Amino acid sequence: MIALIRTEWLKLRTTAVPWVLTGIALIITALLILAFFVSHGGGGGGNGNDGSFGIPNYPHTTQQLRNVLGSGFEGYLFALLLGVLMVTAEFRHKTVTTSFLVTPNRTRFVVAKLITAAILGAVLAVVMLAATVLGGGVTLAAQGGSFADLVRQLPAVAPGMMLVFALFAILGVGVGSVLTNQVAAIIVCLGWFIILEGILTALFHSAARWFPTEAAAAASNLTRGRDADFGLFNWWQGTLLMLLYGLAFAGIGSFILTRRDIT
Repeated sequence: MIALIRTEWLKLRTTAVPWVLTGIALIITALLILAFFVSHGGGGGGNGNDGSFGIPNYPHTTQQLRNVLGSGFEGYLFALLLGVLMVTAEFRHKTVTTSFLVTPNRTRFVVAKLITAAILGAVLAVVMLAATVLGGGVTLAAQGGSFADLVRQLPAVAPGMMLVFALFAILGVGVGSVLTNQVAAIIVCLGWFIILEGILTALFHSAARWFPTEAAAAASNLTRGRDADFGLFNWWQGTLLMLLYGLAFAGIGSFILTRRDIT
């Protein structure tokens, strides 16, 4: 298994996919940080947004600072796509035949990708957090806030984000294993998380906490008040639900792969 994981790392290091996805994720995170600070005013103390004297109009409360650090939370979509591409790229570029010749046990093939994807997802979360601390901290300090206060909230946010990104990468491998067609898998993932899940949430409000995005919000412990709207699970319940989604798809994909004629 260790040899298989090393092989997966080699495949990823020699392709542009992880770097491109990380770059796009960082750009979007920078825009989200900017949007967050714009929504909280231009900085400084004095009159706050609510007109109260002495209340800073930059993020200063514990929850606001955690939300700044969580600006890159939506980057879980890139962890998902990374997991999808780890599998579907093999089918698109016809390298899957060689992979199966080296590793006839296709279940081990999927498991190696699951482990590698989970590690990469967590690494992507660390990169996003580092960029957020740097960009958000500098912006906060420029507005009169405390960079140190922002950093102090890191232990409360980092574990949840790393966990969520790892779980979404696992889910991506699962979806990719089931569909195998790269275009179809990407369309299904983006269609669900960007469009369909929002529609279903509006239609079935009471069941929203069972959907992947809300389960991820619970697992990250960075709810931004969503728990009041959806009655989110506890963090460990959200984690188990997300893990169940990923492993269920991976199990189905592994079952299909073992009975599928690749050629």
